[in-house]
Amino acid sequence: MTQSPRPWSLRKRLTWRVVLLVLSGWIATIVLAAVAMDHEMNEMFDQELMALVETTVSYLDTSEGAGIPRALGVETSNGERVLRILSPDQTVAPAPWAPLATDGFHDAAGWRILRRTAEGSVIEVAHSTDWRREEMFEAAEAFLYLAIPLVLMLLFGLRRFVAQTTAPVTALASAVAGRRPDDLSPVGSGGLPQELRPLAEAFDGYLARIGTLRKAERDFVANAAHELRTPLAALRGRLELSSDPDAMAAVETVDALTRRVERLLQLARLEAGVGIGRGPSDLLRILRLLIDDMRPASRHPIRFDDSDLDRLIVPNDADALAILLRNLLENALEHGTGEVRMRLAPNAMLTIENPTTRDSLPLERFERGEGSGGLGLGLSIIDAMADAMQVPMTRTVKDGRVRYELRFALHQPEHPPA
Repeated sequence: MTQSPRPWSLRKRLTWRVVLLVLSGWIATIVLAAVAMDHEMNEMFDQELMALVETTVSYLDTSEGAGIPRALGVETSNGERVLRILSPDQTVAPAPWAPLATDGFHDAAGWRILRRTAEGSVIEVAHSTDWRREEMFEAAEAFLYLAIPLVLMLLFGLRRFVAQTTAPVTALASAVAGRRPDDLSPVGSGGLPQELRPLAEAFDGYLARIGTLRKAERDFVANAAHELRTPLAALRGRLELSSDPDAMAAVETVDALTRRVERLLQLARLEAGVGIGRGPSDLLRILRLLIDDMRPASRHPIRFDDSDLDRLIVPNDADALAILLRNLLENALEHGTGEVRMRLAPNAMLTIENPTTRDSLPLERFERGEGSGGLGLGLSIIDAMADAMQVPMTRTVKDGRVRYELRFALHQPEHPPA
């Protein structure tokens, strides 16, 4: 079983890669700076040794008599820096390095020494290499402490800059995710960076191709349904004129086929956005007319509770209401197994309930219910019509009963009476 790749964030990946790149550059810079600093500080320390020697030579040159042998800093707490003055005829404390035979700079174990012969004396000045290294590390540490605030500023600023830079990607993703399933309008590349424009243009082209295919499908269904209406009506008329019992039995089949053709035509018109007019309409009157028309041929009783209303005006087109309510009633009668109960509340909530043997309803087009002779188009028309009319609708199947709830809006007159 193949595992799906783990999701990753472009923003986080870009941020961390930039941070790692910058930090790598800074670390390399610090290392090079430390090397250069070590070289420069050693030169500075050597110059200090030379200055101390020159000062001592000047002192010996101006003093009366020979130089006094001494060793400063060898046996004291400041043993990291040493000054020794040696006379050929006098002894002095031994140094922590081996005796030197020539003048100049010397590197002994743990020491950097400058030897100079002048005024009949030998001057040795030395620095402990540990002391020099400690001084260099202290300077590098101070440099690093100065860099830490810059690193924190980089992390904070980079996150904000990356978020602002990738904001068009997030906006484009949100715009696509928030679209309705039937929204095939182009996304548009206006305001997008150059890197995202090819993606937006490709997506718009994809939507255009889908729109063309859907239009071709709607046109075919609408044309086919429209062309079948007249032949079916003529066929039904001829069958009614016939005295053959088989021909009379075929009338019911022709009627069922006619209803399917009508539903196909309604669905094609809905998907094309045609046939949704504006109200107001009397919802109560439309319901009564539909019930009176369908009750004689219904295989189940229809009970209607009108809440003792005389009228109920809603801001919807009468034809659209009739199509929606007829399909709801036909769906209840075809898929249900018993009495259909309808109730219209004063707040314009319509409830349709009836028993069923199914534990769920067909949700896809051409999915047929148990015992139904339909093609599952009724629910598609109901959903499309309710969505087009902006009528909230819920359906539930529980305890062997299916229940539809439609929440119509009450009509508000533009100029209410004074």
